[in-house]
Amino acid sequence: MALFETSVAISCPPDKAWDFLIRPANLELLTPPEVGLRVVEAPEILELGSRLLFKVQGMGQVQEFLHQITAFDPHVKLSEKMLKGVFGAWDHDYLFSTNSNDETVVSDHIEFEPPSGMLGFLVTKKKILDYLEESFEHRQDQLKKLLAQG
Repeated sequence: MALFETSVAISCPPDKAWDFLIRPANLELLTPPEVGLRVVEAPEILELGSRLLFKVQGMGQVQEFLHQITAFDPHVKLSEKMLKGVFGAWDHDYLFSTNSNDETVVSDHIEFEPPSGMLGFLVTKKKILDYLEESFEHRQDQLKKLLAQG
């Protein structure tokens, strides 16, 4: 499986970052507008076993994804697994910690398999990694803007 990892330090307490990220409605605030992410069905607040159905615009088509929360350790770790979607596999861990500056560090660890078949020739590992790099840069900027204290 391919791997993407990134992290961001935010000037806010861990519980504030956690409480923000367990609310699916906030996903739309963190995703670049051109992705067109729309949460179709999800609980107001995530918990272990929660399912999120969402749509995104990609390659000129709307794609539907279903993810399930597979780990839920408040203020420490949140994991989601793709149950339905175009990728061969998608596992995303959100890890929360505090650095020496008393900032909350949110680390993302994503393991994925690109789509198979004809789509896999267009949506390659490199294209996915480049897309994730750009998307998470936007996401991290938004997290800092929305959560930073001061």
